[in-house]
Amino acid sequence: MLRKWDTENEELQRKLLNEIIARVQEIDDTSAVGVIAAQEIVDIVTENIGPEIYNKGIADAKKMIVNKLADIEIDISTLEQKA
Repeated sequence: MLRKWDTENEELQRKLLNEIIARVQEIDDTSAVGVIAAQEIVDIVTENIGPEIYNKGIADAKKMIVNKLADIEIDISTLEQKA
């Protein structure tokens, strides 16, 4: 079952888990971190900051659309003919 913050990109998921495992082992080389613990870290971080990142992307897309519409409005206005 996919949660709303899960990614369908398995390669990215494996890369992320491997990086988390490596980083935790770098910090504390006496403890081994497994895939399950790394996945829990990913879940916690993604669940908590994922919506904010997503919303930032949506806000950026809205801003781009507003700017493009303003440009189109100016272009159309230049086509108007004086009576």
